[in-house]
Amino acid sequence: MSLNNNNSNNYESDNDEDEDEDEENLLFKDFQSIERRGNKKINYNNNNNNNSNNNNNNNNNNNNNNNNNNNNNNNKNNDIKNIKNNKITNKNNYNNKNFISKLSIINNNKFKKIKNIILQKKNFKNLIIIILSLFFILFLFYIIITFSINNKIYNYTNNKIINNKNDIINQYCINFLNNNNNNNNNNKGEGEEKKEEEEDDDDEKCSFDLNSPDYSCTPISKNRVINFNYSSNYEERVVNWNKPIVSVIVPFLNTDPQQFNECMESILIRQSFKLIEVILIDDGSTNDKSIKSYREWLKREPIRFRVIVNPFNLGLPHSRNIGVYNSRGDYIFFFDSDDILEPTALEKMVWKLNTSSHIQFTKGYLVGFGHTQYIWLKGFEQADKFLIENQVTISIMYKRSMFGNKLQINQSFQVDDYSYGGSDGDGEYFHYPKELLEFQYDSNIRDGMEDWDFHLKCASAGYWGETIPEILEWYRRKDKKTMEKNWKNTLTSKREKFLNDLKLKYSKLYNIGGGGGGNDNQYKSFPNPIRNENEDSFKINFNFIGGSSGGSGGSCNEIKNPLIKKSSTPRILLILPWLNTGGADKFNLNLCKQLVEKGWEITIVTTIESDNKWLSRFQLYTPDIFLFNEKFLPYSSYPSFINYLIDSRNIDVLFISNSEFGYYLLPFIKSNKYNKDNLIIVDYNHMEEEYWRNGGHPRQSIGMSQFIDLHLVSSNHLKNWMLAKSNQIIDENKILVTYINVDMDEFKKSESSRHEIRKSYDITDKEIVILYAARLTNQKKPLEACEIIKELKESLLNDFENQNQNQNQNQNQNQNQNQNQNQNQNQLFKVLFVGDGYLKSKVELYVKQNGLSDVIKLLGDVPTQDMKSIISACDIVFLPSQFEGVSMIFYESMSIGLVPVGSNVGGQSELVTSDCGFLVDITDIGGGNDIDPLEFTNKFVQVLKQLIKNPKKIASMASKCKKRIKSKFQLHKMGGDMISNFCNTIKKKNNQQPQQQQKQLQQQQTLQLNDGGLFNQEFLIQAIEYLKLTNQFEKKKNDFNQLYSLQSELANLKREIKKLELKQK
Repeated sequence: MSLNNNNSNNYESDNDEDEDEDEENLLFKDFQSIERRGNKKINYNNNNNNNSNNNNNNNNNNNNNNNNNNNNNNNKNNDIKNIKNNKITNKNNYNNKNFISKLSIINNNKFKKIKNIILQKKNFKNLIIIILSLFFILFLFYIIITFSINNKIYNYTNNKIINNKNDIINQYCINFLNNNNNNNNNNKGEGEEKKEEEEDDDDEKCSFDLNSPDYSCTPISKNRVINFNYSSNYEERVVNWNKPIVSVIVPFLNTDPQQFNECMESILIRQSFKLIEVILIDDGSTNDKSIKSYREWLKREPIRFRVIVNPFNLGLPHSRNIGVYNSRGDYIFFFDSDDILEPTALEKMVWKLNTSSHIQFTKGYLVGFGHTQYIWLKGFEQADKFLIENQVTISIMYKRSMFGNKLQINQSFQVDDYSYGGSDGDGEYFHYPKELLEFQYDSNIRDGMEDWDFHLKCASAGYWGETIPEILEWYRRKDKKTMEKNWKNTLTSKREKFLNDLKLKYSKLYNIGGGGGGNDNQYKSFPNPIRNENEDSFKINFNFIGGSSGGSGGSCNEIKNPLIKKSSTPRILLILPWLNTGGADKFNLNLCKQLVEKGWEITIVTTIESDNKWLSRFQLYTPDIFLFNEKFLPYSSYPSFINYLIDSRNIDVLFISNSEFGYYLLPFIKSNKYNKDNLIIVDYNHMEEEYWRNGGHPRQSIGMSQFIDLHLVSSNHLKNWMLAKSNQIIDENKILVTYINVDMDEFKKSESSRHEIRKSYDITDKEIVILYAARLTNQKKPLEACEIIKELKESLLNDFENQNQNQNQNQNQNQNQNQNQNQNQNQLFKVLFVGDGYLKSKVELYVKQNGLSDVIKLLGDVPTQDMKSIISACDIVFLPSQFEGVSMIFYESMSIGLVPVGSNVGGQSELVTSDCGFLVDITDIGGGNDIDPLEFTNKFVQVLKQLIKNPKKIASMASKCKKRIKSKFQLHKMGGDMISNFCNTIKKKNNQQPQQQQKQLQQQQTLQLNDGGLFNQEFLIQAIEYLKLTNQFEKKKNDFNQLYSLQSELANLKREIKKLELKQK
């Protein structure tokens, strides 16, 4: 029974016109219309009509005396209507005699009044016609004048309209630029002042990290970050709220009100996808508080929340079938009434199914919470495991088409009206039969595990799904006693019988193929859906949801999911490669922090498949994150997905950094018909890479400059490189320098951490500690760093021996011994080696083979929250990179007071000056080629040795490092500069002259080539094919590297075994 169904069962009689309509009937018709205007309740109650009819039948001659009765007037109206139509309606139980008798009621005076009204009405109509005609003439005149006006005026008017649409971002920028100018002379920026006030609140923020899970940080926890406004306007006509895309089916039986409210909060309030309906099936609840809880949601969500009440308890599977039977969505999502969803769960599942013709359902990974806590990273990919035990929960999204058509229901199942009492109104409910759909749950399984049975039923019918490799669901666990009480099939004895029944019921799935009893052919009949790569290659769809043909038969190709902005909140879409450990990634994280502090809402999309170790850190600033994974969306669906996000989030700024695919998408985004007029596109580059694609991402940026409104770079060096590489075609004012900077409050020296870290690695207070922290890749030269450390150690030992010999000649033995101890303390050093990457095994082998374990401490991949403690324990930061932008580890280390030693590449010299650090030239003068490896090593050895021998110089330079960071490179300045650049670009775009706007419009039309953008589409298809091949190559290379690493380990083991054998002999 739908509690929010307010539709009336009243209706009007048929109104068929006679061809030969006489004057009297016309009068009756006008009389009827007059009566309608006088009586708004033309749809009157059938019971009153029936009572009036009974009175008419009992005393037909006394009808003329009952004119004071309103119901009698209504009967006149119906009689006149039926006479006019020569038709008797069974619903009002009139007969021909009653109709004829009513004619005498209407006297001549009333006919005269009616005629007067008609005449007045005709005069009024004539007046209206004259007025409308004049208005139409004026309108035509206006159109002619408008089209004769110069194009400049048209463009100017159009520009004003566009500006009105952009009031939010424009007003924000006006306020921000004014405030930013006022704060230019202050030591602290806008975000810096807020941060101190909200420091305590920031400490309470939480996100769920797979490596260190906090099970109290549920999606509806008060500490979970909600920095995105997921709300929509249900009054908008841009979407059809009566035709939801997803039907969420929630069976309900005396659920705890608090747990139910948490469930509904996660679905109806905090979900990013709004075009849904929630169908709650009350399966015989008796708890008043539980019933009250869903009634409150009925009042709160009258459009998207529906309730069906079973006359008595029919069981969980039957309730789900009832929900599907009453659903209106193209997708069905089953959910328990006490579980919780992650904010983007439904949106991701909708996109997954819309772009996957080869599967029928999908779900994500889950977190178990409550009585038992765990992380469950299994899904449909372990298909054969379903024959032994259920691998997933019920929280699955299905294509509605899988359930087939509705079956006919015998009307005898309808039950009388059931009143909820109070002010909640009345409703109807049905005693639904067990068979409702062509494909449905087994209603006879009422003691649990009905979902396991349904999964095998799907597999037997050839239906199967795929798992989105993200945490999307929180599954509330009860204690074992409660579980066994409510679901008897979970008992060991019952479970064995249930499993045997499944084997008989789905024998095809359990059979061993070939009849030989071997295991090679076992489970061959189990579905193994594979995406058709050739199909996807040709499915670059310009609609919001494209890709391969979805299960909804194309009915969802243009989904609208408009999310309302707050009154003063701009939105930005970040297209990034991944969310991993690294300097560029730390910049992205800092940018998110600054934007959120300054009032922005952030959406993040990644474009490379990765483990995304920093996901939880980015979730501290936004929940609106979409990670690339081929198990989520293939590359062929990404163009449509990006455009969908731009439209649904009403994005103001599109920001690309280090994403190859992001650049390939730009022509498609710029020429797409759904692109917003006010969208500005900005990219950020850290460094050129001459050894990759003729310059790396900055080279891509130059090539795509016509689609980009603003280029931001990390240094003046990179700006000059881009200008030179583009042959000065790009206006230098279009390339702006914004340094990445550092948060000095985050990276402050901690004496306690320094002592603790040094103690844990047996490092004395007087020893000099060198920090190497980077990805272990060729760019960062970790093997060369180890070689430099080896030579440094040998050089210091040689110097120590030489000093020892000189002192023996000039001093007696006692003095010499004391001096030796002092020199030994001054010349000792250690290296903390931090990082991970494909060269890790080679680094470990080098350290071991060269006897460097006493000097180099390999820490591996250190959690980011521990890095400031590691830096505090050190004195020098050392990074001999082949190429850099401006190293993030230099910013962070200099903020704490470490002296930087690195390669003089990229924009390093713009941060590290001669009074606070050392940069070594690693190219020969003039030629630009790398210097000899031996010379490379010697240069760094000399610089490091000079510092180690002079601790006072380290202390002096450390102080200057902190002063330099504080005066020029604080994080809040980066945030202010970044947003100022955004706003100035928007301002410039809004202030363009009509001629410039017309030129841009012509350029956009040229991009489309009058063929719907087929050129851009073809470009994108080829780019996607290239990326697919690149990914395949990378996977093969990783497999090869792993194999090579295993072979190296095997060879080492064999050598160790031989050594042991020789010792034994």
